[in-house]
Amino acid sequence: MRKYTFVSVPVSRRREGLSLPEDYQEIIRTHAADGWKFVQAISFEQHVDPRIDLVFTRKD
Repeated sequence: MRKYTFVSVPVSRRREGLSLPEDYQEIIRTHAADGWKFVQAISFEQHVDPRIDLVFTRKD
């Protein structure tokens, strides 16, 4: 059976485009070190509180 976890990273809208307050690459590296495999990023930029959800999985 597979386990999934999600990490939400808030997004700020700017004139130049979107900005992330955290380094998403470091989040992925940290989870990989704990045995999680990065699956995909899901963008919710049009929400009232825009964010990107990073999806991870591993065998239980």
